[in-house]
Amino acid sequence: MAATKNLVLGGSGLIGAALCKHLEQLGEEVINIDIKNGSEFDLRIMDLYAYKDADYVWFLAWDVGGAKYLTAKKNLLNILHNNTLLCERVFSFLENTQIPFLFATTQLADPNNTYGITKILGEEWTKLLGGKAARFWNVYGWEEPGERSHVIPDFVVQALEHGRISMMTSGVEQRQFIHADDCARNLVKIREGNSLDVDLTNGGWNGIGELAAIIAEKTGAKVQPGPAKGYENILEPTKMLDTFTFEVTLEQGLNQIIEEGKRYLAHKVQQA
Repeated sequence: MAATKNLVLGGSGLIGAALCKHLEQLGEEVINIDIKNGSEFDLRIMDLYAYKDADYVWFLAWDVGGAKYLTAKKNLLNILHNNTLLCERVFSFLENTQIPFLFATTQLADPNNTYGITKILGEEWTKLLGGKAARFWNVYGWEEPGERSHVIPDFVVQALEHGRISMMTSGVEQRQFIHADDCARNLVKIREGNSLDVDLTNGGWNGIGELAAIIAEKTGAKVQPGPAKGYENILEPTKMLDTFTFEVTLEQGLNQIIEEGKRYLAHKVQQA
């Protein structure tokens, strides 16, 4: 029997890269379409019909980043515009080809923020087409620091490079964190299951300040809380699968990212 042919839209992002690796380990075929691989892979304008023979589509591509990116006013129009175009292009392809698919959404899907509005749009489109929606809380892993990077690698690089973690907020806000490798393994379980709407998280809450303190202790850094009140959406997951497993503890994940951060900074020094 031929291996499943997976079309991974956004396969070079944090979650997408982990998913592509896991699918390949399972012996499945993977086609990665991501604008990070070149402008010819821009899904807002790309013709996807060359891939109409795919067995499954993973719709992970999105204009997204960490809190500093999603809350910056200068980015909001682009987030709305880009994600609307992605929806129109990708969902039209899925409607016409009838390929089974999974759409990556978020517990921040909310009409009170621009990013959340676009995810609500994607969720509704997914429901109407009979696709599956996987709702993330916070998926983490190593990312090079930048405008779009997320809180854990940002804290780690600050701690290693400057000996301090300068937080945007007071840190009382809470998040749920799962490692990208655990996310990838459980995404495949969602594909194989019958549920169309699934919360992909472990149900454990951690404060951002608590997270900063753990990283500071591991790196010998100091923590400097910020003045702003952090945004939180305390929505408890209710649609988790009994088959979910989480193999990477938060401590193990933080240790991995600290080691990646050390390698990144050492390479940065060599290139200077």
